[in-house]
Amino acid sequence: MRLAFGTSSNERTRGDMPELPVVNMFAEAATTEETGVVLQSRPGLVDRVVDMGAGPVQALFKGDGVLDSALYGVSGGSLYREGVLIGLVDGSGPFSMAGFEDKLFIAGGASLWVYDGTTLSAVTFPDSAPVIKIVVLGSRLVAIRGDTEKFYWSDVLSTTIDALSFATAEQQPDRLKDMLAWSDSLILFGSETVEFWPNTTDPDLPFQVLEGRTYRRGIKGTGCATLIGPTFAWVSDTNQVCLESPENIISGPGLEARIEASSSVKLWTFYLEGTEFLALTLDNETQVRPLRTGLWSTFDSVELDNFVGHCFAGGVFGSYVDGRTMEWGEGWEDLASTLERRWRAGAPINAGGVILSSVQVRTNVGQTSFLVGNYTNPTIEMRSSRDAGKTWGNWRQARLGEQGNYRKRVEWKACGMASRPGILLEFRVSDPVDLRVSDVLVNEPILGL
Repeated sequence: MRLAFGTSSNERTRGDMPELPVVNMFAEAATTEETGVVLQSRPGLVDRVVDMGAGPVQALFKGDGVLDSALYGVSGGSLYREGVLIGLVDGSGPFSMAGFEDKLFIAGGASLWVYDGTTLSAVTFPDSAPVIKIVVLGSRLVAIRGDTEKFYWSDVLSTTIDALSFATAEQQPDRLKDMLAWSDSLILFGSETVEFWPNTTDPDLPFQVLEGRTYRRGIKGTGCATLIGPTFAWVSDTNQVCLESPENIISGPGLEARIEASSSVKLWTFYLEGTEFLALTLDNETQVRPLRTGLWSTFDSVELDNFVGHCFAGGVFGSYVDGRTMEWGEGWEDLASTLERRWRAGAPINAGGVILSSVQVRTNVGQTSFLVGNYTNPTIEMRSSRDAGKTWGNWRQARLGEQGNYRKRVEWKACGMASRPGILLEFRVSDPVDLRVSDVLVNEPILGL
């Protein structure tokens, strides 16, 4: 009998729903499997040994053709080029960066800054007002003035922003909180509406509102919108994660309840093995969603209260703990520490009982790279719950096989009896070995050798 295993994280406290976490793994389509999907382990992160001060790293930027396409970061209130300190920038964040070929702009809720490859200086902004978000579109720098409905733009390829070079979000007097440059348009996210302002050929009013396309839904806050693939995503003022349209909601009630309860919310993206992931970072968790499958899972880091990476650019993550920059490694340890993978499987039982003679996991056995030492025959653990996850039994071990043992059976025997409300099993692997999960089976007959 096949047990359904979680392919998308589900946590919902209301209604006493069983939790189905998927931790440090993600769902991937697999035409070779009967279920059509497998869980794959994320690789571990490695330290690039290029620190940006003491941290934390608040934002990263790498633009093709922008100042020699170098990696820049805001870390601990300072601007860095790779690991080289450039100078202090003010603001409590969230920080955004954008650039021309010869200039990089930085804003984080205070002054607007520009770096030309040699000098970091403040840009003269009308009334010395705070700037909360910047983008570049149509060869102009565009900036949202904090605590207003106004956005300003520069002259073409210039740092000059005239006091009259502004427009006001027109459909409703809600204050602007975020902005994206998407296709040939600005997307202006207010507290209660979203407006689209296409780029025009008018030199005096280069951006004009697109009539008839205003969403009557606002955004959660600054840092809650991001481009992804050919579209964009945002966290609405009703705590829903939306893909382009407010009707296209990609979050569930449980996640939305946790968004509402979180004091910080950030939406961003990263790449893993050619696939773009949407990342939602809350106070104590980071939920990720690959663009290809659209299934959520949790990425976390052992001994921390969250996934260590909170921003990404050019294949590099920035640490929220310190000034480290990191990238995906080829192994299965996280920053030379444990990478724990977890998932659950289960089934309801409405009547009678089921004797669990055996539980099997179909996975990629015999994959360890260790020929000596602790991990020559890696361990996988399982525990069970008979009350939908309220209480759990002890962890029990099985083995994933020595290198080359590709027919190893991963099995636990004499697992007791299950009855109403059902059986819930949790699995974890902490040893540094590749891991793929295809099936969880109960009472499978033993055939062949």
